[in-house]
Amino acid sequence: MNAGKAAHRADEHRANGKNTDEESTVAKTIRINGVDVPVIADDLTGAELKRAGGIPADRVLVRQGRDRNTIVPDGQRIRIADGEVFAHHARHSKAAEPATRPSGGGSGGSNSGDFAPSNLRHRRVRWEAAQLAGGYPGLRVADDDSWVIIPDFRLPAGWFPDRTTVLLVPPLTYPESAPDGFYLGSQLQRRDGDRLVSPGHYFQGHKNPYADLGYFWYCLEDTGHNWNAEHDSLITFVEAIRTYLGTAD
Repeated sequence: MNAGKAAHRADEHRANGKNTDEESTVAKTIRINGVDVPVIADDLTGAELKRAGGIPADRVLVRQGRDRNTIVPDGQRIRIADGEVFAHHARHSKAAEPATRPSGGGSGGSNSGDFAPSNLRHRRVRWEAAQLAGGYPGLRVADDDSWVIIPDFRLPAGWFPDRTTVLLVPPLTYPESAPDGFYLGSQLQRRDGDRLVSPGHYFQGHKNPYADLGYFWYCLEDTGHNWNAEHDSLITFVEAIRTYLGTAD
């Protein structure tokens, strides 16, 4: 293109209200729950990211990090980098005291023979565990789908030690109902200033059939009934674990 044509093209852009130095923002592709989402803006709010990804407004959007997830509030604007990874999950709450757990809803293999197995539960647990195993080598599933164990799970900064085993117990009504909390290895501590303290919401003796195996129950509840079997799974529940273990007690 000669100098005259280039000048004419620049004049056209200016006439259309465009600046040739600022006219384009590089398109980016981010991933949200494993789905590629194209975005053009350099920064977006949490609400705008949800709209871009077709995510319901009541979901918790998080930016994935190496050892934890960081919540992106709807009104917070963040810079977007190409290839960034996000996730979304149901909104859970940490209870100050453990609630009474549904009968049979976390008893694992000990009571599983009292109930007819659910084909849907079996399919969902097996498929979701297979997906999780790609990121968590060594993951194991009970023959009767009563538990899923994730060894060597990386904990957020501030936890000691920095890795533990996570035990998930899909309820008998899964996937219609969320797991009632989850289990972590015992003897965990969390840094509080210059000292290590026992984490909040972390119980040994409350409705814990796995205490003799060295697990404590971590209370994470779906008090708002936000769990949605269409959107939620053991995969999103693990993302919720990564989110809430990284928030203040």
